[in-house]
Amino acid sequence: MESGPTRRAEDGGLDPLAVCSLPSGDLDERLAWIQREILPHATASERRPRGRVIELRDAPGLAAKLDHLISLERDCCAGIVFERGETSRPDHLRLEIRGVDPDASVFAVLDPTGRSDATSVRIGKAVGFGAIVSFLVCCVLPLAAGTIFGAAAVAPIASLDAPGPIALGALVGSAAAWRWQAVRSRC
Repeated sequence: MESGPTRRAEDGGLDPLAVCSLPSGDLDERLAWIQREILPHATASERRPRGRVIELRDAPGLAAKLDHLISLERDCCAGIVFERGETSRPDHLRLEIRGVDPDASVFAVLDPTGRSDATSVRIGKAVGFGAIVSFLVCCVLPLAAGTIFGAAAVAPIASLDAPGPIALGALVGSAAAWRWQAVRSRC
């Protein structure tokens, strides 16, 4: 692997998976350990311009686990800074990761809250697609049919221009877009 600019994301942060010096099997074990031991305590993840901040609900032994994680990461991820800090809430800890691409794929795997920043974008896209489908089926289709085939052809589909079918069209369109995005993100 080349060093230098090829390891950098477009926004100036390092891609953690590109600079990790662990062999693939060890990396998988590390990620599984983080998901098992650290992330169940996570309450929030915040994107920063060159990093991420993960807030965790304090639990017995969690501070020691975070310190252990930080020492492990310092050994294998040169150029990325890991630090543990406290939050304004006394029962929470904070893991700061700096010098990293905040949108790196590893954060989807290590999403602490079950929702990544990309999830809100995904929801927005699904809802928008659902609204478009509803508009086309319930508004444009009856108007187009009336224009092309005359008023007699509109009668069977005129009932689509009602709140129930419009809501159903939006819901079905949103669900289809949500599922399509999930399949696409796995590829």
